[in-house]
Amino acid sequence: MSRFTNGLLVGLGVSLLFAPRTGQEMRSLLAERFRYVRGIPPENVELKQQVQHMGQRVQEVQQQANRAAEMGSTVQDYAQQTASSVSSVQSDLKHVAQQAGTDVPSTGSSAATPTQPLQPNRPNRPRL
Repeated sequence: MSRFTNGLLVGLGVSLLFAPRTGQEMRSLLAERFRYVRGIPPENVELKQQVQHMGQRVQEVQQQANRAAEMGSTVQDYAQQTASSVSSVQSDLKHVAQQAGTDVPSTGSSAATPTQPLQPNRPNRPRL
């Protein structure tokens, strides 16, 4: 080794011996600096907590999205069942109407306009 490298190592050793820190502090400082030299960023407790919080938040949003998807499929199933029931009832009504000899309007736009205007039921009052 060169004299420079030897001097560097001796200086490092002497500085460690006379450092105003406890052994645990010095070891953690050396480990952190060694990780930094190797390219590993130093530990940041606050950053770790934020990452954990964001991970929990992502899981919560994912669970909410799953519940919404389940509810959407349930609503879609109910809507399909209702449409099927309406079609079945309409078919039954048409069949009954054909047997009775009358015509039943379909559930399209013509069903919204009655053939005769409806008048409210009013009791017959005697005129004075």
